[in-house]
Amino acid sequence: MKGFLGSGATFAADLNLVVQFTMGAALIGGALLARRKRFRAHGFCQTTVLVLNLFMIGLVMWPSFQQQVRPALPRVFHRWYYEVALIHAVLGITAELLGLYIVIVAGTNVLPQRLRFKHWKGWMRTELVLWVIVLLSGAGTYCAWYLAPFR
Repeated sequence: MKGFLGSGATFAADLNLVVQFTMGAALIGGALLARRKRFRAHGFCQTTVLVLNLFMIGLVMWPSFQQQVRPALPRVFHRWYYEVALIHAVLGITAELLGLYIVIVAGTNVLPQRLRFKHWKGWMRTELVLWVIVLLSGAGTYCAWYLAPFR
């Protein structure tokens, strides 16, 4: 099914791009909630984005990666089309895992004290910066996959 943004992308890819930028805005809004000391709302906002992102990964990004990148993995290091997707995947996995770790540490007592961090601001700021980088690399992947062929 053809996308709605006017590129060569599918509907799912266009929807994912819009959802990802909306989630990026929500993460920044969540950071502002923390700054205003509204920690419960902050936690709800950030956790909701994290879970929605897991859904989008499973629904759109993982199947695309499996179909378009994984079969070409031995050859990916010399074509930008594959490299940008691989870089985005590695950064995205890192951001998602760090986000899950932060949620587990912040919202539960599952982990023993020695595995819990103490400097909340540093970890959360690192996660936000990493998420912005992942969002930009995802936009780069979208451009490489769906806009570059139309030049």
